[in-house]
Amino acid sequence: MARKHGVTANTYKKFIVDSGAVYLNYGESDESLFGATRGGTSFVIETEYRDMPVDGAKGPVKGSRRITAVNAILTANFVELSSALLSRILPGSAVADYGSPKTHDEITRALAIALTDYATNVALVGEVTGNSTDAAEFIIDNALVDGNFELGLTDGEEPVLAAQFKGHFDPASMDAEPWTIRFPEIA
Repeated sequence: MARKHGVTANTYKKFIVDSGAVYLNYGESDESLFGATRGGTSFVIETEYRDMPVDGAKGPVKGSRRITAVNAILTANFVELSSALLSRILPGSAVADYGSPKTHDEITRALAIALTDYATNVALVGEVTGNSTDAAEFIIDNALVDGNFELGLTDGEEPVLAAQFKGHFDPASMDAEPWTIRFPEIA
């Protein structure tokens, strides 16, 4: 009997390899690379479903399922830190010059999050083995950091700052989920 498997001549052309890179406003005129990560980056689409029960059905019925909530999340562990990254991770914060002459950037925050604090998008972009020109793109739209700011310093170690970017629905298009995946065409 022949072995059963999923390997084809194109299998090794469809792997995403290595850690990829995290971009702010990917594909926009103000696109920027966030910086180096350590410990990986993840892209998650959490979906809540509801099976609408009806009398007489012994279980879920085809066509009875609907999506009730979606959370698109990109989590990155940054080892390279900058004032721009720190202020993006603290929504509502501002950066100002500190010292005369300037010696530091000073980051402070009021208790308000403005619409300008939402990034157009945050993207994880990774290399695909079978395509040397196009990458796999995992994009969170209308991104804002969710969660606490926590930075620990330890002797002999470099701190890693975890940031969880959550996508937000656009009020002008409430049926469009706040994420996009683009996978390159493989010949």
